[in-house]
Amino acid sequence: METFRGSGHLPGAPKMWDVELDADWKKKGFTVRIPAARANLTEWPGLMAQTIDDKEAVFRTRGIPPLQIHWWHVVRNSTGGLWAMVLIPPNEEGIWLNCGLRLDKK
Repeated sequence: METFRGSGHLPGAPKMWDVELDADWKKKGFTVRIPAARANLTEWPGLMAQTIDDKEAVFRTRGIPPLQIHWWHVVRNSTGGLWAMVLIPPNEEGIWLNCGLRLDKK
């Protein structure tokens, strides 16, 4: 199990949030934690995970407010951390919202 930390302005979020990501590459288990997201719910499991060794993974989370579905694509960088692209499915105008995050290994 590895834990990564970073911060970014997730699509739809009111401000920058600190983000933690637990990654269990072998079990394809990913958990996203955002302490400032909501008082009663701050952790979301990754669903439908696909991995390439311990270098790259794609998964989705459901329920992070205010936009409910987030797709995460994470790739290991040269320092052992992760680069993450977070995507939101297209809105009514067909626009995909996204943000990039740098997550350092804890």
